Amino acid sequence: MSQPPQPPDRPPTRPTGGGREPGRRRRTLVIGAAVGALLAAGAGVWAAAGGGEPRAPAPGHARAGTHTDPLPAGPTGRPGTTSGRRGDERAPGDARRPGEAEVLFREPAPGAPGNGADIPGFWVRDGHVVKAVRDKVIAYGDHGERKWTVTLRGAVCAAPESPTGGKVVIAYGGPGKDECGRLALIDLDHGAKLWDRRAPAARAPRGDHLGMGLAQSGDLAGLSWYGGSAVVAVGDGRRAPARALPRGCRVDGFAGGRSLLRAYSCDDDTAGLQRLDTASGQVSWTYRVREGYKVSNIYSTGPVVVSLADDHHKSGGIVALSDRGTRRSTLDLGERSYQPECGQDLFGTRTGGCRGVAASSDTFYLPTELSPDGGQGPTNEIHAFDLRTGQRKWTSRVPGRVLLPLSVRGEGLIAYEQPTEKAPGSVVGVGVNGGRPKTLLRLPKATRAAEVGLASASRIYRKGTFYIASDRLAGSGADEAMIMAFRP
Repeated sequence: MSQPPQPPDRPPTRPTGGGREPGRRRRTLVIGAAVGALLAAGAGVWAAAGGGEPRAPAPGHARAGTHTDPLPAGPTGRPGTTSGRRGDERAPGDARRPGEAEVLFREPAPGAPGNGADIPGFWVRDGHVVKAVRDKVIAYGDHGERKWTVTLRGAVCAAPESPTGGKVVIAYGGPGKDECGRLALIDLDHGAKLWDRRAPAARAPRGDHLGMGLAQSGDLAGLSWYGGSAVVAVGDGRRAPARALPRGCRVDGFAGGRSLLRAYSCDDDTAGLQRLDTASGQVSWTYRVREGYKVSNIYSTGPVVVSLADDHHKSGGIVALSDRGTRRSTLDLGERSYQPECGQDLFGTRTGGCRGVAASSDTFYLPTELSPDGGQGPTNEIHAFDLRTGQRKWTSRVPGRVLLPLSVRGEGLIAYEQPTEKAPGSVVGVGVNGGRPKTLLRLPKATRAAEVGLASASRIYRKGTFYIASDRLAGSGADEAMIMAFRP
């Protein structure tokens, strides 16, 4: 049952965000008042919000992720064999240094068009990892050996960001110019395509599925694209009987994982967030955002943590919700500015999938923006917020390093310490009281350059092994990596 309208959210202590302008490349931030002035001046930094109707790309706009040439053969020249370099990726005589992680494997990136190509989709399973690579979904074993390949009729253009169990719905290129008009269900453990069908009709001015966003939870997957949206059943890919939004309202995007959330906004300047029952598709609850604002990014679906913004790049803060869809707290962000990784969203259809944030049942972890730190190099902090009160619990920093939350382990946090110009990155742990992180896995200096090259990537730390998988092929002809795996 939908809940009655909630009381208006109390405003945050300081402005903390900005808007997402459709049709423009953006880097998602949660910003402070000072940085907001730069936005107004056209500084080229776009904040965490969605606003207005998406605009179609200008003529000549390059569509990434549609190249479907065969993957190159492996080092032996035989298609389908393991490709790339194995072992520690070092020059002859460059021994593994004390304290460095072992490189399990490094899979080089295949060729790509000159303007690059998006390659979304990466999942870690027991005994193998699975990567979507243009028109293929490929499983690699613990040492990089290729285990199976599923070939599609077009390039993968959208995939869920959150873990989905053993079966995942992906979207790939459809007929004609529809770059994202087909769906398929892939069995990640057995390398099988369980079904393959057209996505629900676009009913958009261009008649295709531009800017597809995809989220999955339980038996449902939510799709949102330029001019439309749908909820489909994971079992067969057909439309699920999800309750339609009122006339004059539209879906801004979905987020999946622990639950399936649907953000929406309406012509009367109202907006909200709905939780869909993943078995029936019906609305479990509706949270109505205060007038003039809407959900810009969904950081977590369990517990629910979202950021709000208006159509003019003004933040409405970050709100935590209860399991019943009522306001639990509004985070007291103070005067600090925050900078999670939310990638680019050309059409304002992807509200989920932000990286560089993490949440436990009672704590939300958020990275601050960078600061010079007295000449030691770019530095940021991780702040932990109590979701019951909205107050900050602790901070953690390393001078001259950038930290990004990865996941929660017990009562502590796992984070990624980014590489610098001279030093490789690390996986670190932060205790329940914050403070300086403890190194769990120091990556090799010999792979630092390849690590830096994987700037837009999925990063997963699981059972002591750390994976970095690229989201995008540069297409520059450089020797770039696509997947790297490390262990102690």
